[in-house]
Amino acid sequence: MEENRRVKLTKQLIKDAFLELLEKRPLSKINVTEICRLADVNRSTFYAYYNDVQELLHEIENDVLSQIPVSKQLPAMTTDNKEFLRLLEKLFSYVKQNERLFKALIIKTDSNAFTRKLVETILRSYPKDTAGKSEVILNYGYIYAIYGAIGVLMEWILTGFPVSEKVFARIVLEMSIRANDITDKQLGL
Repeated sequence: MEENRRVKLTKQLIKDAFLELLEKRPLSKINVTEICRLADVNRSTFYAYYNDVQELLHEIENDVLSQIPVSKQLPAMTTDNKEFLRLLEKLFSYVKQNERLFKALIIKTDSNAFTRKLVETILRSYPKDTAGKSEVILNYGYIYAIYGAIGVLMEWILTGFPVSEKVFARIVLEMSIRANDITDKQLGL
């Protein structure tokens, strides 16, 4: 069922208050009372939408992940780097436009849950280059590239985006290609 405007507005106030608190302190130190005070809503209003702070966090994570740009028609990374590069640029533009959210979810939260969800989303959404590789090598290389990209993404965010989305996308693409440029034969498999 579609949420009405009032519900959306109230939930957004709660989310904004939560993110503001998360910028200042660890997740474990944030409680419902503080969120409600900052959002200027009653506790009963909070509990009408969420069971607890964790459920609020999960909804924010799911909102962010559902907005990650993907293309189901995109060919494998090495068969069309220009198209893959454009998709990465869109992804990094989305991250930059939502800096506050990504800082909170990747850097400020107490666990790696969002990072793992982000990896799973990327694994489902972005194509793999399967040329000349076993499934094991393919998966390891892809996971290595994704976690590496998330690591440099964190640094890109923390340092205030010192290079453009376009340049950053090229850096990530080139590093990913090199990380996956190993064959079974080279490993003796």
